Amino acid sequence: MRVLFFIMCLLLTLPGFTQERISKYDRLGLFAGSQQTHILDQQFSPLLYKAGEVSLGLYYEAEHHKSNWNVIMEAASGSLYPPQYADRQLYNTTEDIDGHITTDSFFVQGTTRTFNLRLGYSFDIIHTTDWELNIGGAGRNQLMYPESFVNIGIMNSASFLVTAEGKYRPNNRHQLSAGIQVPVMSFNSRFPYSGTVSTPNQELLQAFFDGGTHFVSFNKYTQVITNLKWRYALSQHTGIGIQYDFMWQQYTIPVTLKQYSTRLGVAFDISF
Repeated sequence: MRVLFFIMCLLLTLPGFTQERISKYDRLGLFAGSQQTHILDQQFSPLLYKAGEVSLGLYYEAEHHKSNWNVIMEAASGSLYPPQYADRQLYNTTEDIDGHITTDSFFVQGTTRTFNLRLGYSFDIIHTTDWELNIGGAGRNQLMYPESFVNIGIMNSASFLVTAEGKYRPNNRHQLSAGIQVPVMSFNSRFPYSGTVSTPNQELLQAFFDGGTHFVSFNKYTQVITNLKWRYALSQHTGIGIQYDFMWQQYTIPVTLKQYSTRLGVAFDISF
């Protein structure tokens, strides 16, 4: 973290390009970062679970004067466990026909798997040489499928988001931006209250979506996603950046699920 801050401060002292800022581009980028997630899923456990994850992403963004398009694919995975029982073990004792007793044990740690796919459009309501402010919408599917001793935090959410983002460019090398995303309607799928999807004549995946899917809005599903970004243009066609994200959500069907996560990472992009 200190190294990233030092590099950012150093690059901020460098002069910008002499030509005017280009307001039309198509950009393809890669993102990699470290993510910390906390989950409280009261349907399956009263314990707070924590995950340290590696996050990877591929994104495309385009700016054509005042119109902005973006497509983002992200995936994250890491170890999942309740911090107060990080070294929890299960034991299994067996005895063979000769009377020899063997005891096996293993640590009860799970694995998180998260995948996001988002397509968005926004329009600049403020567009000057230094400042931009845009508002828009996005369609997003978010799949959370942690694998653990209990079915903690499993949910699929297909949502329509309202988005807003502000950008500031002190010169043609540096860009600072801050954004927020809030879902206004969603089709959310979770395990039913019984914790199982054993429905006759149905496959596991089909029963999960048929039996646990609900159309919800603010009263049942609340989520806020914010981000801060800094981009440094290495040239007219390449750039690097630092990004911080925060996400908090709460879903009350069938029993309350609360989750928040923070992420810090770096990005590299090519404009064409």
